[in-house]
Amino acid sequence: MDDLEKVETIRTKCNVSYTDAKAALDATDGNVLDAIIWLESQGKTQTTSAHAATESEPVDEPSAEMVAAQAAYEKSSEKTDFSKKMDSVWEYLKKLFRLSLDTKFIATRRDAIILNIPILIPIVALFAWGATIWLMLIGLFFGMRYRIDSDGDVPGSINNLMNHAANAADDIKQNLNDDK
Repeated sequence: MDDLEKVETIRTKCNVSYTDAKAALDATDGNVLDAIIWLESQGKTQTTSAHAATESEPVDEPSAEMVAAQAAYEKSSEKTDFSKKMDSVWEYLKKLFRLSLDTKFIATRRDAIILNIPILIPIVALFAWGATIWLMLIGLFFGMRYRIDSDGDVPGSINNLMNHAANAADDIKQNLNDDK
C-alpha cells in the first residue's frame, strides 16, 4: 500500500482532511493503525463509536409515569362507536359502488344491444337530470327494451317488471294503430 492509499484510508476512516491524515502518518512512521490512534488522541477524529454485545443488559422497568402515559395514549387512539359505525358505512358504500359498476344496464331494440353501461350511470342521470325517466318511457314506444345483468344476483322481478312495461307500451301502441 503506497502513501496515497494509506492517507486515503486514514482520511475516510477518521473523517479528517488530507493534511491531518498525512501528518498522522508521518508522526507514526507510516503505520496506519498507529496513525488512527494518534488522531484519536489528538481529538481530531470525527467518528462515532458503536458498541455491540452478545449478552443482554438488564432492562429497567418503565416508570409509572411512562406506563400511565402509554395507557392514556392507547385509550385516546381507540376508535369510538361513531367512528366504528362510520367505518362500516364507508365499507358498505364501497361495496355498493363496486356492485353498481359490475351491474350493467342494457337497452335493446329488435334484439340488438343499443346501450350496455354500468347501472351507476342511469341512476346518476335520474337524479341529475329528471328527463331521463321520460326518455326511457318514450323509448318503450319506439321498441326499446331494458334489462339489468350482473354476475351477482339480480332479482328476476326487476327484469320482469321492465318486460311488463315494454309489453304494456307495445299494447298501447298496437291499440292506437288499430283505432286508425
